[in-house]
Amino acid sequence: MDEKELFSQPARGGPGPARSQLTEEQLAELKKPLDEKRVERRKAKFGTVEYLPTWDVINRANEIFGYGGWQREIIRLEKVYEEELDGTYTVGYLCESRVVVGETVHEDVGFGAAINYAEPTAAHEKAMKAAVSDSLKRCLRAFGPQFGLSLYKSAERRDVEEGEAREAPRGITEKQLARLRRDLKAQGLREEDLVEYINLKTGRDYASLEDLPLRLASRAITRFSEDGPAFAKEIRQAL
Repeated sequence: MDEKELFSQPARGGPGPARSQLTEEQLAELKKPLDEKRVERRKAKFGTVEYLPTWDVINRANEIFGYGGWQREIIRLEKVYEEELDGTYTVGYLCESRVVVGETVHEDVGFGAAINYAEPTAAHEKAMKAAVSDSLKRCLRAFGPQFGLSLYKSAERRDVEEGEAREAPRGITEKQLARLRRDLKAQGLREEDLVEYINLKTGRDYASLEDLPLRLASRAITRFSEDGPAFAKEIRQAL
């Protein structure tokens, strides 16, 4: 099972309205090459970054799909990092979004950070907005060049050519570890019960709670907070 599906809840409510396929006109627009005039650039420590601003991709989506022809949804918006140091605040948010156009559905994850902000509220606002924008653009890029897919390709190629080190997935935090232990104790479960459940779901071989990545720990905490008894029952039934 893909990790994105781990701990997923069944959809609520009845079936939505009928969806139609993309039209030939829409497909023709999507296949057009990207207009270079839409591309913006900024300096970064490893060179120049090319990107499409958020307002631009939203505007292009409205032009191609129609103002009521596409929907976006935030599936998850989660703070994954926060630090206060010498009166400044640094925070990071993860956002998982979904874009629906007719029968086509694309989901992706974005990240946003605010570094060394004097006000905590401003730092959180900046990081959340950046994460939401990043996830939206990553969803839309799946529709092709009109949404900057070629720019992502160039960036990925550059990273490989420059040999930039890829950061390993962040591990569970001490705060998460303490929270999970409290939740497990409250539900009469052992630490190894949750670890075995996660191994069964993901096909991994984590040895203990301390080995879990931050993302899986966050999903487990979310399930316990939403409906602890039901999640505990699910764990017991799986073992």
